[in-house]
Amino acid sequence: MIKFFRSIRRKLFSEGRISKYLVYAIGEIILVMIGILLALQVNSWHNGRLEIKKEQALLKNLEVDFNNNIENLNMVIENFEEAYNASVVLLNILKSNEQINNDEIDGLIDDIINKTMSYDLISGSINEIFNTGSLHLIGDPTLRKQISNWSYFFSDTEDDIIIYRNYLFDFFIPSLTSKVRLRNLSLPDLFEKDLGLQLISNSDFEPDYQKLRNLKFENEVYNNALNYMYVINSYKVFHKYLTETLALIESNID
Repeated sequence: MIKFFRSIRRKLFSEGRISKYLVYAIGEIILVMIGILLALQVNSWHNGRLEIKKEQALLKNLEVDFNNNIENLNMVIENFEEAYNASVVLLNILKSNEQINNDEIDGLIDDIINKTMSYDLISGSINEIFNTGSLHLIGDPTLRKQISNWSYFFSDTEDDIIIYRNYLFDFFIPSLTSKVRLRNLSLPDLFEKDLGLQLISNSDFEPDYQKLRNLKFENEVYNNALNYMYVINSYKVFHKYLTETLALIESNID
């Protein structure tokens, strides 16, 4: 088409018909511009489709990770609540005047120590978004804002976890070594069942658990229980964030 206009323009110019020559020249320019605009439009449409495909892939990966994180967190919260409830029962025993049952104390200490478990967060899809700068691919502004708040909620939860772990492992458990039969506690659930190791027998010592009724031990149990309360609260806040974000993710998946 452009060659056709060009041949006509040359003929008009050679014949001295300048006005018509200019009309055809302008027409040729307009035609070229229309072609460029159409090419840009097609390219933009193509890029838009590629970005939509990338967005959907990101959202589907996020959906899988968030579902797994919520499922894992439900189990972690349930275990922490059991450890907290065991702490409350122990505090009530320390407060009462009834005879202390040694086996019951062993069981409660077992729950307090071994029921708590680490929360193994799956963050591969979130990290990919932040590391590759792909957040802009998510079209929903509400979801973009929610995802950008990930670090805030995660860091806030981690702070309480660090406090509880430091107290439990650096102070509370060491303080129990002269008070209760740690050897009689069950092995943590995280251990594999087929380690092939010889089992450790129970302790034959009969400590006087009546001596646990003192202010120092009561405060130690209370402070540990309080740490569990903070962790449970943080986990539930994080759980709310995960469920709200997942709902937004699923509403944007085609």
